[in-house]
This record gives sequence, C-alpha cells and structure tokens, in this order.
Amino acid sequence: MKNFYLLLFLLFTITTNAQRVTTYLDAPDAMVDDALVLDSQGNLYGSSFYGGTVTKVAPDGTVTPFVSGLIYANGLAVDSHDNVFVAAYAEGSINKYDSDGNLLQVFPVDGYPSGLIKAHRSDNMIYTEVASHSVIELSVEDGSVTVLYQGDPLSTPVGLAYNQRGDLYIGNYVSREIYKLTARRGQLRYVATVPSSDNDFPYLAFIAYANGSLYGTIYGEHKIYKIHPRRIDRVEIYAGSTSGNMDGNISEATFAYPSGLVFNRSGNTLYVSQFDGFGHIRKIKKGHRHGHGHHKAEEKAISIKVYPNPATDFIHIVEHSETKENKIFQIKLYRISDGKLVINQEKKSVNGTYSLPILGLKKGFYELFVSSGKGIETKRIWIH
Repeated sequence: MKNFYLLLFLLFTITTNAQRVTTYLDAPDAMVDDALVLDSQGNLYGSSFYGGTVTKVAPDGTVTPFVSGLIYANGLAVDSHDNVFVAAYAEGSINKYDSDGNLLQVFPVDGYPSGLIKAHRSDNMIYTEVASHSVIELSVEDGSVTVLYQGDPLSTPVGLAYNQRGDLYIGNYVSREIYKLTARRGQLRYVATVPSSDNDFPYLAFIAYANGSLYGTIYGEHKIYKIHPRRIDRVEIYAGSTSGNMDGNISEATFAYPSGLVFNRSGNTLYVSQFDGFGHIRKIKKGHRHGHGHHKAEEKAISIKVYPNPATDFIHIVEHSETKENKIFQIKLYRISDGKLVINQEKKSVNGTYSLPILGLKKGFYELFVSSGKGIETKRIWIH
C-alpha cells in the first residue's frame, strides 16, 4: 500500500467549487517564502529562508519587517502569549521575540533546527533537527531538550502538525513521507507518502492540520495536497496544477512553488507562501453557507448520469434536466493510479447527452469531471 497513491482529484468537485483563491501578499521587498504562523490577533508571520528575515502582515494588510539578520530563518511558532519563536537554522538556535519583534531570549540547540510548532498542551516548543533526523521538545522554562523521536524512518524531517488529540504529524522533507507520533504511547506510525513527478524541486515543504485532514505542499509540483490521516496513502490534490499565480476558483487557480501553510483558528481559511522569489502569500477561503444551509456551489451544481460503468469503448454522459438543451460540456478524465490527465475535451452535447470514446485506455479506475456552465459533477469510472 505504501507505493499506491489514491489520487481522488478534488479540484473540480462541488465541495471545492465554493472555495476561492486570492493573493494576500504581493511584496517582493517583503519576501516571504518559507514558514507561516498566525497569532491570536490575526497577525500573519512569514519567514524568508535565505533572506534571514521574518515579516509581519496585520489583518488590515499592513506589512512591517519583524526580524532581520538571521542566518536562514526557517520554522515559526507562536505561544499562548503571542510571543513569536523562530528557528534560526544555521545559527543553531531558537529565538523568542515579543509581538513587536524585540528579542526576548535565545535558546541554543544542537544541529540545524528547522520545523517548529508549539507543544500541544504547553508553551514548550517542538522542533525538528534535520542532521540527526530528530523531533525534539524544548523547555522554554530552562532551555532543556527532550528527544521525542530520533532516526529511521524519520529522514530530514521538517513539517509538523498536531491533531485535536495531541498526535504529532511529522513530514520527511526529501522522501515526502508523513508519520504520526501518537500522544499516548509515543509510537511512530506511517500515514502516507505525498507523490511527486520528475520535477526540479520534489520536496515536501510543510504540513498543516484542520478539520480532520492534513495538508502538505510539494514545491515543484506547484500543488497543495490533502492527506487523510486515518487511511494509509490516501492522498488527494487539493489545489494547484501548473506553475502560476492565477487567482479565482480553487479548481482553476495556480500556485508557484507553494511552501509554508497555516490555517486560521476556524479552519476555513488557508494561507500559503510561495518559494517563487516574488514575495507571494496566497489565501484559500471556503465559501459561506446560504439559505437553508446550502453552499452557493450546491445551488449551481449539475446532475449527470454516466453509463455504462464499467465501460469498454464509450462512456455516455447525460445531464439530468427538464429541458434537453444542446450545451457545451467540459470533460476531464484522470487515471487514479498515477493522477495523469488522459482526456481533456470541450464538446457540444446533443439533447443533453455526450458520448466520450475511451478506446485504448488502460484498465483501471478513473475520475471523470464534467462541467456544463451550471456547475461541476464528478463520477468514478471503471474501464476494463
């Protein structure tokens, strides 16, 4: 199962159709390309790894320099008093600042601290050390450290995220594997490997947890992935496709080398930094509910019937409608085994029906996405 990636493409589903992507920060002079963290007041902090800086973005959009002069600023965390902690990667320290950027304390640590997160039930800091492949707890009271886990299967760990029970998720940067360190027994369990094709930057940058799911970024894929923590290798593309900075519906928006990510407290807004050299932070916000608890996207959704299923030569797509109009269908078919887009067509239907030839496609499961202007519908297809 470890090498099998179930890619259930959510880019065009009704659920994600209600989500919008906007550019929250576009400031090359205030470079943010690495970790992100939010404080209790809604201030967003972002680090620049090679720039050695941390930038603060207030809820009203005001951008101010927060920290500068570090040798590789990496992970960020905020304690219960809104003090900001920064992993100074090449300096071998974790630095504590107040909300105005004043240095309060420097905690020297061995090696290269990278990922950083506040402990689940205290203001201690949990950090990764990439050279020894370790996850370590730093006591902010006396500076002592406790190794929570070290060695295989951890390898260059960076990303850290907690679930609501206090289980700690750890992401391997190079191998893109995610593990769970259980809160009660301290056992390390495999969760998933986030896939990557042959690209120039095939690394798992950071991870985040919200509403029962994990999210992770792969730089060179230009995508954000959703990982189901209770299923082995259950990975979906959440957003992104090719490199770009196009805003709009999440099904169409593009990202360029997505890196850090953080959710707001309610879990309905995700901020994403980009390692693209232009100081971009993107924001993904879920739509609000309207009327009797339905999403706008649900009101626009189309309903289709697909037959035969299983299929061999053709798939017939019929839109359920009171009027059998000739409409333009946008058809996309993805092979689930490797995520490859095998069919991408825009054709006019005849009396609300369109026939899709599938001759020559490999046997297996496919995900079909159909749009007719009213909305988007998805169906799982078996081709034999």
